[in-house]
Amino acid sequence: MDIDEFWNHVKLLIRKKMVTQAEAARVCGISLATMRGWMTKSIVPPLEDAYKLSQYLGVSLEYLINGKETDAGVQLKNVLVSLNEINKKLRKIKPVIS
Repeated sequence: MDIDEFWNHVKLLIRKKMVTQAEAARVCGISLATMRGWMTKSIVPPLEDAYKLSQYLGVSLEYLINGKETDAGVQLKNVLVSLNEINKKLRKIKPVIS
């Protein structure tokens, strides 16, 4: 596993999400100093923290590691997108009270 690639994926996804590293770290319960230390020293974060980052950034842990989603990860994303669309449509429906 190329640790620099892991952090490159994290940085790219943070930019795509249009948030700061500080915001990403805060939401994931990681201090900014710790996260930047991991990045600077090319250190793999603890599994739990890496997972929190992946969830916050909307990708699988596998994607952060190698830049590829598994078929299951892609399928899950598609299901979540579909559920979000259905939820939006359901919110627009007004209940009929008789």
